[in-house]
Order: sequence, then C-alpha cells, then structure tokens
Amino acid sequence: MLKNYFKIAFRNLWRHRVFSLINIIGLTVGMTACFLIFLYVRFELSYDSMHSKADRTYRIVCDIKTPTETLKTSGPSWAVGPHLIKGDFPQVEASVRTTNNSFLVRKGNVKFQELNTLMADSSFFQVFDFKLIRGNPSTALNDQLSIVFTKSAAKKYFGDADPVGQTVLLTGDGFTAKITGLMEDLPENSTIRADMIVSMTTLTRKFNPGLDDQWGNYGNNTYVLLKPGASAIAFTKQLPAFLEKMNGTEMKQLNMYPTLMLEKFRDVYLRSTRDGSKKGNINNVYTFSIIAVFILLIACFNFVNLTTARSAERAKEVGIRKVVGAGKPQLTRQFIGESVLLCVIAFVFTLGLAALYSLHLICLQARPSAPVFFTI
Repeated sequence: MLKNYFKIAFRNLWRHRVFSLINIIGLTVGMTACFLIFLYVRFELSYDSMHSKADRTYRIVCDIKTPTETLKTSGPSWAVGPHLIKGDFPQVEASVRTTNNSFLVRKGNVKFQELNTLMADSSFFQVFDFKLIRGNPSTALNDQLSIVFTKSAAKKYFGDADPVGQTVLLTGDGFTAKITGLMEDLPENSTIRADMIVSMTTLTRKFNPGLDDQWGNYGNNTYVLLKPGASAIAFTKQLPAFLEKMNGTEMKQLNMYPTLMLEKFRDVYLRSTRDGSKKGNINNVYTFSIIAVFILLIACFNFVNLTTARSAERAKEVGIRKVVGAGKPQLTRQFIGESVLLCVIAFVFTLGLAALYSLHLICLQARPSAPVFFTI
C-alpha cells in the first residue's frame, strides 16, 4: 500500500513538473543555506573541544590601571606563570606560557622563515592534548633550543625521515636546535596555532635571561590548569594578595596596578574581547543561527503557499477519489506522501550542493601558497 502511495505521488509530481520544480528549488535553496550555516555554527562552537582538560583550563588576563587609563591585556606579566607554580596555590595543577614568534630555520642548504612559531613552557603538553607522534611530551620542551615540529613543517626539512634527534639552525646567528618531538598538524578549530613549537627556556634563559622575574614586562599568554574540583572564583580572589606580595613595591613605584582575572579556555575564541579581530564572536553565531531559522521558515511558508494555491485543482481530484471509495485516512496519506517525496528530493539536492561547496573549500585550502624560503 505504501509503495502505491509513493507511486501515485511521483506520477502527480511528474504531471505538474513546473510546479514541482519550483517547490523543490525553494526547499533546496532554503535547506542548503540552513545546512551551511549549521556547519559554520557547529565549527565555531567546536573550538578547543579537543582538549580533555578544557573545562579546568583558564587563561589569565590582566587589567593594568594607570593614572590616565586602564589597559586591558590578553596576558599577565612574564613572571606570573612561573611564580604561580612556586607560590602557595595547591589548587593549581600546572601553568603554561605561550608567545608567538618567527624564526629563520636552516637545514642544509635550505632556509625557511617560520612565521607561525609558538614558544611554550615545558608543561605545554600537560595542559593541552596535542598529540605527539614521536617524542616524550613530558620532556620535549624542557631544554633550551628544543623544537617540536608539526608533520607538515618537518616534511619541508626532513622529507619522510624521522626528524626526532636531528638538528636545525635557528636565526641568522645559527643556534643549533634539536628536534625533540613530532606532532600532528594542529586542528583548524584550535585557538593555539603553530607549525613549530620552541621551548620557552630558549627565550627566558638564552635570548632574554631574567625574563621569568620581570613583573612589569607583558606580552605572553598564560594558561592555568586547576585541579579537579578546584574553584576558579576562590583562586581569583587569592590573586590580588599574590601580586601585592610579589610585586607590591614596584607597583607603587611605577603607579601601575594590575588586576588578574580568569577566562575559561573554551570562551577565549568566541567570548573574549581581549584579542580583537583575531578571534571569533559569539554574536556572529547567534546572528547566523537566527538567520538560518528565518530562512527555513520562509522556505516552509513558500512550500505551504504553493501547495495551497493548487487546492482548488486538487479538490476535484479529492471528490473523484471519494466517489470511488477513498476514505479520509487514505487521502491524508496520499497528500503526505507527495509532500514527503518533495522534501526527500530537495534534501538529496541539498546534500549534493553542500558537498560540492565543502569540496570547493577543501580545494581552496589545499592549494599551495608560495612559501617564504631561501636556498644557498
């Protein structure tokens, strides 16, 4: 019986091809727009979801009050991170500082300017779940001039060979750096992006000794991992006393009073106002979600209006069917079958269009850009 309903529905749709085509196009356009917006919203909301400890990870941000203004920075002073671990904070499991940098890297007769470089403390892989293919995550960033490459970056220098244990030269001075780890390329939905990670001790002990004790020097991101069950609010309340104890005299001398606050790590991309245009915006997610709902509603209203416009013509068909013995349930199933068939056809076209658009984006991203490199 069900097969017969769909067979008759298909015949009716084929008999009125123009009407059916308009209906299908309207539904397809509406559903495709909604589907693509859904993919965008889902991607935006998935940022940093790959980290198992994300719910316990916070970024420390800072407001610096001066006599003339209040500066809102995305990180505290360089000294805060290492002194938190040394301080009396039993609720802190780990802290890690990161900062973006750029290095000229040389291997043999080829040089690449690695613009997307991150410098990070040795606890980087303890806080974040970036997978190491080779190397020990606990010790990979311990020593000065230690480097962890992503697969894509390592391939430029070592091809398919194992890079761990090999060396490259950093900067124009030619510091010999050792490859201590190889990791998967960082996912697109990560706020932390890098092709190469260099140990923070390279900066704090070799390039800028004493940076770990500089309370008036800002310019890093500091993340803190709290122990399970620890209260972020209670921890935040302890920070003013911590700053007063460690840096009270210098704050009064400089007349600069920093205030430390915590941002949830999962909120940094969408909800933080500290990084400007470099991050996402939760309002965009809300706006596009509302637009998607309206587009779908318009497509549904268009479908209902077009179907209602043919009601007079279909009334004759209903009358004839009743004369030959069709009951109300049979007629209901028949019309529902036609609507379902239209929606299924439109949905198939929607999947096809969405797949083609996604494939187009993948091809654009895969298109190689001209690398910055030099050969000798």
